[in-house]
Amino acid sequence: MNFIASMLKGMIIGLGCIAPGFSGGAIAVVFGLYDKLIDAIAHFYIDFKKKFFFLLPYAIGGAVSVLLFSKVLTFLFGHYEIITLCALIGLMLGSLPSVYEETMSHGFKKRYILYFAFALILTVLFAVLNGNVSGSGRYAPDSWPMLFLAGIIIAFGTIIPGISASFILMYLGLYNTLLSIMDSLDIIRMIPVGLGAVISALLFSKAISYAYRKAAGAISFAVFGLLCGSVLSVFPPLPLDKPQTWTAIGLMVLCAGASFAGINLQKKYSSGKNNPKKQ
Repeated sequence: MNFIASMLKGMIIGLGCIAPGFSGGAIAVVFGLYDKLIDAIAHFYIDFKKKFFFLLPYAIGGAVSVLLFSKVLTFLFGHYEIITLCALIGLMLGSLPSVYEETMSHGFKKRYILYFAFALILTVLFAVLNGNVSGSGRYAPDSWPMLFLAGIIIAFGTIIPGISASFILMYLGLYNTLLSIMDSLDIIRMIPVGLGAVISALLFSKAISYAYRKAAGAISFAVFGLLCGSVLSVFPPLPLDKPQTWTAIGLMVLCAGASFAGINLQKKYSSGKNNPKKQ
């Protein structure tokens, strides 16, 4: 049962890696798994067998999720792009209070506002300079270096809580390319993506873990700024004179409420599990 439960959590984290607006790392934080996963990846060669079997169900769940939901997302973006974007943005908006709470838990200093503002402005500026704020429809050249870069970005979206790898991939025009690769089960083009993700995770997990321990407050506010900037950057144009717009807005609000409620229920469940009432 523990293996299946861990695999299901891995599937949700995997969905967070490919769904715009989600962060695999942030979902791991919600599940209370972030520190354990980072430690297992950063010190993989210490007590190899134990770390391997700990990571295995999450890896299987994540892989299944990516392969399964990439087909769904390909269909949705192909036929209902604006509505799908608004739904995913709503889910992300609903998670912002939770991420903010996690950010504030590391303490607050006035200078942290500068880190937040800089990260937010940098993210929006990056999107504007790329000339396509809502970049879900772009296809970038799928050369091995670009696919390797995509793998690196996916790993970062899992390692760093609050960073949506999919948003960054959308900026670079790689998002639909990756969905197409997963949808067609193109093993050859999956290789550089996998290599980039594995190498990135192994190389940077120690550095990220160390940085969070030494400057958790500053980094958390910068990450929160990146997250807020990412949401603003992919917000699609919504002409108010079209019926579809109001459908999209309504769905966004509904998804935001569902996300907020779901995260809070998960927190209450985790809190109750970790602090059982005395009999």
